[in-house]
Amino acid sequence: MALYVILFIGALCIGMAISVSVFGTGGKRKKMFNEIYFSIEETKEGIGIFYTKSGDYSATLQIENPVEQYCANVDAYYSYSNLFNAIIQVLGEGYALHKQDVFCMQKFEQAAGKPREYLSDSYFNYFEGRPYTEIRTYVTITQEVKKGRFNQYDAKKWNEFQIRLRKVLDLLKDNGVQASFLNKKEAMEFVDRYFAVNFGRGRYSMTNYKADEDCIYMGDRKFKMFSLVDVDSVSLPQLVRPYTDISVNNTRMPVDFMSHVSSIPQSETVVYNQIIYIPGQKRELAVLDKKKNRHASMPDASNQIAVEDIKQVQDVIARENKMLVYTHFNLLVCCDASTDMQKPTNHLENAFAKVGIHLSRRAYNQMELFVNSFPGNCFRMNPEYDRFLTIADAAMCLMFKERAKRSEDSALEIYYTDRQGVPVAIDFSGKEGKVKMTDNSNFFCLGPSGSGKSFHMNSVVRQLYEQDTDIVMVDTGNSYEGLCEYLGGKYISYTEERPITMNPFHIKREELNVEKMGFLKNMILLIWKGANGDASKEEEKIVNMVLTEYYNVYFNGFSGFNEEERQDMQRSLQIDMRNRTDEDGEERRKQQRMKEIGQMKKRLEHIDPVKMKSADMGEDGYIELPEVALQGLVSTESELTLEDMQLSEEEIYKKEKAWLDFSIIHDQIETIERRRLELKVTSLSFNTFYEYAMQRVPDICKENNILFDFSSFRFMLKDFYRGGIFEKTLNEEFDGTLFDETFIVFEIDSIKDHKLLFPLVTLIIMDVFQQKMRIKKKRKTLIIEEAWKAIASPLMAEYIQYLFKTARKFWANVGVVTQEIQDIVDSPIVKQAIINNSDVIVLLDQSKFKERYDEIKAILGLTDVEVKKIFTINRLENKEGRSFFREVYIRRGTVGDVFGVEESRECYMTYTTERAEKDALKLYKHELGGSIQDALEAYCRDWERSGIEKALEFAQLVHKNGKVLNLPVGQGRK
Repeated sequence: MALYVILFIGALCIGMAISVSVFGTGGKRKKMFNEIYFSIEETKEGIGIFYTKSGDYSATLQIENPVEQYCANVDAYYSYSNLFNAIIQVLGEGYALHKQDVFCMQKFEQAAGKPREYLSDSYFNYFEGRPYTEIRTYVTITQEVKKGRFNQYDAKKWNEFQIRLRKVLDLLKDNGVQASFLNKKEAMEFVDRYFAVNFGRGRYSMTNYKADEDCIYMGDRKFKMFSLVDVDSVSLPQLVRPYTDISVNNTRMPVDFMSHVSSIPQSETVVYNQIIYIPGQKRELAVLDKKKNRHASMPDASNQIAVEDIKQVQDVIARENKMLVYTHFNLLVCCDASTDMQKPTNHLENAFAKVGIHLSRRAYNQMELFVNSFPGNCFRMNPEYDRFLTIADAAMCLMFKERAKRSEDSALEIYYTDRQGVPVAIDFSGKEGKVKMTDNSNFFCLGPSGSGKSFHMNSVVRQLYEQDTDIVMVDTGNSYEGLCEYLGGKYISYTEERPITMNPFHIKREELNVEKMGFLKNMILLIWKGANGDASKEEEKIVNMVLTEYYNVYFNGFSGFNEEERQDMQRSLQIDMRNRTDEDGEERRKQQRMKEIGQMKKRLEHIDPVKMKSADMGEDGYIELPEVALQGLVSTESELTLEDMQLSEEEIYKKEKAWLDFSIIHDQIETIERRRLELKVTSLSFNTFYEYAMQRVPDICKENNILFDFSSFRFMLKDFYRGGIFEKTLNEEFDGTLFDETFIVFEIDSIKDHKLLFPLVTLIIMDVFQQKMRIKKKRKTLIIEEAWKAIASPLMAEYIQYLFKTARKFWANVGVVTQEIQDIVDSPIVKQAIINNSDVIVLLDQSKFKERYDEIKAILGLTDVEVKKIFTINRLENKEGRSFFREVYIRRGTVGDVFGVEESRECYMTYTTERAEKDALKLYKHELGGSIQDALEAYCRDWERSGIEKALEFAQLVHKNGKVLNLPVGQGRK
């Protein structure tokens, strides 16, 4: 029985709630609410239609305002105005457009999903419950029907209404605005929520209303309607724009002309109602003309001013084809019942006064304004005192145009905060999201010392790692030691006792490609010429030839030249022989030899042909001619037949010389081949390469008659050869287990001032990443902090450019981080090899560079709009209620935005580079004898209980006590 009673009471309550939502609360007020709607139905296309008791019908679009807050783009505000001008032109006479922007105070809630890793969990717990303002936007299109005793169905009007709805939707989508019509269920909920003035998540309920001249009360809340314009004394600025300027860091920043309606103090919900009525243009122009004539008939100063104003409006309408519209704007501000309504009132009056608008003080019809602002009920607004006539462009300026930043739909989600402190996920790569913004995800990060570069990169790297990304980092300041320890990665430091050693020459046959050969060539040139050296084309080619032959001997062996190679060498040697010939000396030798041949022919004239087998002839019938030595050639014997002796002296000479040249070239080829056969490569390492090169380079130079500084080449490479001071660096096998490591930090701070080792080790580490990049199938990231400067030289430009261009083909990206403006201003290598191949630009606080930012602007290709955004970094009034955070500008492709880097205390202690803070955490870890996560939990728990805000102060307290504090709950700061 009790169960039935409970069910009956529950059903009764639900019925009452539905009744209230549709019919009101009783009495006069019940009649007022009851007279709004006849019904809410749905079309075949699933569009919810409001039918009012007066016969008007409406449909509501939920849209997202196209202008993002703090976009700094003036053109975006004008584009918005142009878009809505186009919409009212599509709708035409007899329609009204009612836009409602709802600003609802929400609290951040974590999205339910799979369990998170500890630091990610602490990150979202940190933001749990943080208040923020959510913006929702609804546009209701209403067609007014002719009023009479009976409202008849007009099929033509109905079809026209549906056609125009589709046109408006298409127009919005064509302009990149997210828009969709509410269906019947959604439309009913929208009406109910407006009635309850509750647009929060979850359930909502209605309650009784009590209205007076000042505001309307409903249970534990109350709201007030503010009419923007008093039609009896229209107080609007003479000139309005869709935006207004604010000053941020001595820079003018455009914001929405009505931006102040989104941040009204002590408000829980704000609804900004913007209603545009579209009258018949000819009729209104005729009325306007009559009004002008009436004023002109009364010759006094005020009437003449009115005449001039009307003429100006008529000129604009005629010249620019503008529309006249009637408008109404009001604000619904809902607060807790205990709130002093004067505070939000004062705020609004002051804010509107700054833009030249004075709020109406005669909005005594609170309930009437509220009811007439229901979706589809706007034609109930009183034409006499609720509407005023203006040009459409001016009306659009008074509309709210902005939206808050939203999370992006992407497979890769890196969380930042928007500018009000709410976590939003972005596709850091710019190419893995639903909307593709880049062709490659390489990035370049610039920020002065202390701007938070390392803190930001720690946050990015942690999130990349958690999303199955292989990370390789080259660091010079222990910035990632804490994160590496936490993630269980490999932290490799360069010391004299344990240098970073590798054998980049030891590769498999399938790894032998153009890219690998290019890397080895650059590495050898780096050792020889230094990071800033400039090798000639001949030197580069010789090194490349030696490398090619070195690997060919190892993998294939050398058994001699084939016929094609011999012919090629023969042609080359013939060209060299001709180029070395002394023409004057050759002519003398020719004349002398031709003289000898002439004498020989004379002697042959006296020889009896029958006695040809004389001692003067060889057994094979050839004449034995004396040995001939030609200057510049090796000695050989020339043989001529008796038939040849019938030729002229010059012809005999040419034939004899050809034979001699051939013999010389043949001997040279044989010598080269023999020397090549003597060279063997039994194993791959720098040692064996050095031994091969020391024998082969001189031969190549001699064979090709090329000048080459072999002494310098041998001297510089010898340090890395057996017995040299760096003999281990390039001859010991790399730790093979590193290939499987997913997080590696190479700390090379100890050699950052070494002009040879620093760039060499950096280059070798890049090659390690390249092997991962080519073989591993998942996402890979290489981040080079200040170490990249060591290889930003003309010598390395080609290799860096190759790496940056190739990474995108293997689902990889490369990022460089720097703090010096000179690095990008003075280095063409940075621009050509790095910036031009980085579609993602990351900039931290640039205030220090402001005076000379034109150079950076030009190099990075920044627009004026982007520069305005950049100089608002860390300068907005958005720090209240938030702990320490830094802002960062990120441009992906052509899309740039400012985000906040704000982390939990657990994350902060993982990333910190402050020695005192790191040592305090190590003390906790040592004392507790557990993992780094245990230490973080205990440390941050005590930090929270201490009541100390600053991290360094708490670390000093830990050092002062020299032990784990284990503070009890409610300890507080002493």
